[in-house]
Amino acid sequence: MTLVNARAAFEKVVTDAVAAADNTVLMVYDNMAFTTPGKTKKYILMTVNFGQSTLQNQGAAQAYYAGTIQCNVYVPKSTGTAELFAISQSVIDGLTSVNDNLGGMTGVIPRVLDIVGPTPLNIEDRSHFVGIISCQFTATV
Repeated sequence: MTLVNARAAFEKVVTDAVAAADNTVLMVYDNMAFTTPGKTKKYILMTVNFGQSTLQNQGAAQAYYAGTIQCNVYVPKSTGTAELFAISQSVIDGLTSVNDNLGGMTGVIPRVLDIVGPTPLNIEDRSHFVGIISCQFTATV
């Protein structure tokens, strides 16, 4: 379950930060079944990709994970990009907050590296503006 705990540590801090800033924003996770929210809904699609999953065999046994997190922030075009950037800031706040954690999240010690974004996209035939936020992460369990 350590892989699940590592993923949950990142999902929880982003979800909590977004809910505190704007509780009307829906969170959608890549590892859960979902239906794309409607054209008037604000939502975030969070993807956690594990590029490395190893067990450290020197000293005490610890699971070590590394990979990337991508959060796509969707806001209706009718609301403008100001709301896109406000929601994006709460995502960034959640991601950076894990660096202050000392292992209190179910024994997981998560870290994020440089955060890139939000990169706004205005795709002509879509009902939403999209902001892409990504970063690399590590986690030991």
